[in-house]
Amino acid sequence: MGQIGRIAKIQEEINGKKDVGASFRFKNNDRIGEAAAESDEKFLFECFVDSGDIDLLSDCSAPQRIIVGRTGSGKSALIKVLESREDHVINLVPEQLALSYLSNSEVLRFFENAGANLDLFYQLLWRHVLTVELLKYKYKITNESSQRSFLSSLTNIFSRDKTKEQAITYLRDWGENFWNETEYRVKEITEKIENDLRASLGANGLGAKLEAGASQKLTAEEKLEVISRGSRVVSQVQIRALSDVIKLLADEIFSDDQEAHFVVIDDLDTKWVEDPLKYKLIRALIETVKTFRQIQNVKIVVSLRLDLLQRVISATRDSGFQSEKYEALYLKIAWRAPQLIELINRRVAHLVKQRYTSRAILLDELFPKRVGHISFSDYLIQRTFLRPRDAIIFVNECIARASDRGQISTQIVHDAEGSYSQKRIDSLQEEWSGMYPYVADYIKIFSRRPVQQKISEFSEESIREWLYDVLLRHEGSSDPVVMVARAHINDGKPSHFKFLLTLFDSLYCVGAVGIKPDAGSPEYWSYYSEHSPGEGSLKPASVIKLHPTFWRAVGARPN
Repeated sequence: MGQIGRIAKIQEEINGKKDVGASFRFKNNDRIGEAAAESDEKFLFECFVDSGDIDLLSDCSAPQRIIVGRTGSGKSALIKVLESREDHVINLVPEQLALSYLSNSEVLRFFENAGANLDLFYQLLWRHVLTVELLKYKYKITNESSQRSFLSSLTNIFSRDKTKEQAITYLRDWGENFWNETEYRVKEITEKIENDLRASLGANGLGAKLEAGASQKLTAEEKLEVISRGSRVVSQVQIRALSDVIKLLADEIFSDDQEAHFVVIDDLDTKWVEDPLKYKLIRALIETVKTFRQIQNVKIVVSLRLDLLQRVISATRDSGFQSEKYEALYLKIAWRAPQLIELINRRVAHLVKQRYTSRAILLDELFPKRVGHISFSDYLIQRTFLRPRDAIIFVNECIARASDRGQISTQIVHDAEGSYSQKRIDSLQEEWSGMYPYVADYIKIFSRRPVQQKISEFSEESIREWLYDVLLRHEGSSDPVVMVARAHINDGKPSHFKFLLTLFDSLYCVGAVGIKPDAGSPEYWSYYSEHSPGEGSLKPASVIKLHPTFWRAVGARPN
C-alpha cells in the first residue's frame, strides 16, 4: 500500500470506531522519547516546545537563572537546549568537583559541630571555582604554557589600571594551578582554610581536642571559644579580593556584549555530598549566583528540584536566608495542558514519519478518540502533574502494549494505566523521600476508598487498619507524618482532625491530593494553583481528592 493509501486508511479509521486508534504497526521498543533528558536526544531537539523559557535563560540581562521545577518538568531539557544554542557554555558537574572532600574534613566537621558558621567560606569556594572555570575557558588554560600566557596578560591589565592590584594579586597567587582539574582547586582552597582553622586553636587545649576529633565533648564555654576563633578565620578569607576579581572579570575580561558566557550546573539532587552539607553549599551557590550578576555577559544557570530548594530554605533559614529576596532569580517551570499535548503530538509525529509518512499523525489519531466519557487527550492530561515526563511515560506504556496488536484500544490504555500508576507512586517516593520518607504509605489511606471524600469521612475507625498496619510499622522514623501519628496515638495530641490536617497537607505538598476547602472555593492542586488553602480554611466538610494518577495503584474507587 502506497503512502496515499495508508493516509486514506488512517483517515477512514479515525472517522469510524471511537474505542480504538488508527491501524499502525508499532515495532518492539518503539517510544516517543525517554524520561531523562540525557537519554532523549533523538526526540528532545526535534520536538522541543518553546514556551519562552529558553529565551529568558539565553538573555544575560534577564534575572532568571535558577531553574526550579519538579522531577520530570523539563529542567535538564532546558539546559541541554541552552547548551546546543549558545557558543560558550561550561558544564559543571557537582560529582566532579570533589566537594565530598569537605564532608570528609575533620577540621571543618569539628568547627561545624561546635556551631561555627562557615557560610562565608562556602561562598568563597563557589566564587573561586566559578571564577577559575570561566578564566580557564576564556584563555584556554589547559597546560602550564597557556597558564603562563594568561598570567602575563594580567600585567597588561595592571599597567592600565592600578586599582585592579588586589584582584590581580589574588589571581597570581592562585593562578599557578589554574590548569589543573577543578577538584584540585577545591582541595587546594579547602586545605588553606583547614590550616588556618587548625592554627587558630593552637597545639594544646582546643587544638588537642581537634586532633582527637572530640567536638562532641566540648564544654559550652569551649564551644563559644571555637565559634569565636572560627568566625575570625572565616572573616579573614579573601572574600574582598574575590569581589575585586569579579569586578575585574566584568570590566576587563567579559566586557564584550556580543559574546555571552554561561556556566550551567545540573544534578544537584544527586548524592555528591551528604545532605546537611549539601544544603549549606546550595544556599552558598544561590548567594554566589546572585553575586555573579555583576558580570553582565556571564550567566550562571543552576537547575534545582523544587523539593530540594524547599529543603535548602528550611535547613538554612537560621543562617539568614530569606527566600523572597531571591524570587527574581527563579525560573519556575510551569506547563499548560495545550503545551503538553503539542509536545506529545510532535513526538508521536516524529516517531511515525521516521518510517511511514511525512504527514503529521497526531495523538488523537493513533489513540482512541475517547476513554470513557472524555477525550484521550484529556484522559492523559488528568493523569499527569502537568509535566512532560508523566505524559511521555504514559504514552510509552500504551505503545509498548500495542506492538503486536496493530491498534491502540481503550483496553490497552487501561492496562497501561495500571503499570503507569504504580511507577508514578514509586517516582513520588523517590522524589520526596528527603522530606517525607514514607510518602507512598500516606497514599494508601485511599485504598478501597472513594477517590474523593470529606475530611470528616476519614474517621478514626475507618483508618485504623491503615494507621496501625501501614503507617505506624515504621518505628523510630523521623518521617514527620509518622511522628505526628505516633504522638496522636500515644498522647492523644494532636487531635485526630489535626493529624489528618498534617497528613493531607503533606499529600497536597507532593501533589497527590487536591483540596476544596468549601463549596464556594476552587479545587487547589499544588502543581498548578497559584495559592494554597490555608490551614485555617480547612474544616471537617472540606473535600480531599486523590489525584487520578494514583487511583489504580491503591485501588481507590471513582465516586
